[in-house]
Amino acid sequence: MKAVKKDGANPSFEQAIQRLEKIVAEMEGAELPLEDVLKRYEEGTRLARFCTQKLDEAEQKIEILQKKADGSTKLEPFEPAEEAAGDNEAKLL
Repeated sequence: MKAVKKDGANPSFEQAIQRLEKIVAEMEGAELPLEDVLKRYEEGTRLARFCTQKLDEAEQKIEILQKKADGSTKLEPFEPAEEAAGDNEAKLL
């Protein structure tokens, strides 16, 4: 499912995150009519799905790019920097 701007162009991942953050702030901080809250919720849901899709695609690209020296591929799960750093800290202790 794609999140599409009103002008028909797809947002970048960064634009989608910024818009999602703005929607959350508006919903948390303002006294919005129920109809506006529902519209923002729908838009936020579409943007969250769009961002999740983009992150999944990036993870797949990382797995594809992990090749051995002989050219064969070795699929390894993607480890975010925070998790990898936490594993290293545990090894040091």
